[in-house]
Amino acid sequence: MTTQNEKTTAALLHVSAFAKYLIPFAGIVVPLIIWQTKKHQSEYVDANGKSVINFHLSILVYSIVLAIILGIFFLNSIIQLVQIENAGGEVFPVELVSTVIIGAIVLGAWTMTEFILIILGSVKANEGTVYKYPFTINFIK
Repeated sequence: MTTQNEKTTAALLHVSAFAKYLIPFAGIVVPLIIWQTKKHQSEYVDANGKSVINFHLSILVYSIVLAIILGIFFLNSIIQLVQIENAGGEVFPVELVSTVIIGAIVLGAWTMTEFILIILGSVKANEGTVYKYPFTINFIK
């Protein structure tokens, strides 16, 4: 049976990922520290810790890929705008503006989804369930 202390620690593991909004990479480092100090005391905390760490490492990988893709589209838009202006044309940078708007929407949806999943994970952990985040790469087994 999972104790309330284990449930609270597991929920804290999930919520601690919000530290990344205060300090870069703290969203991985803080849960990693908590998990490393508590994983030997409880299998439940260990399982939740692995889930949290795997999720945030996956988020990091996906974010890098997303940044590269959005960066390519952004640079392509700028290059096309410069080529049009160098050819003597005057045009409103529709592609550049639309790329920025689409990028902002994607990043906003990405952040909101991450928030919702972290909160859901912490609630499930507090209820005594090991939450498996969707689309997570299992770096730590």
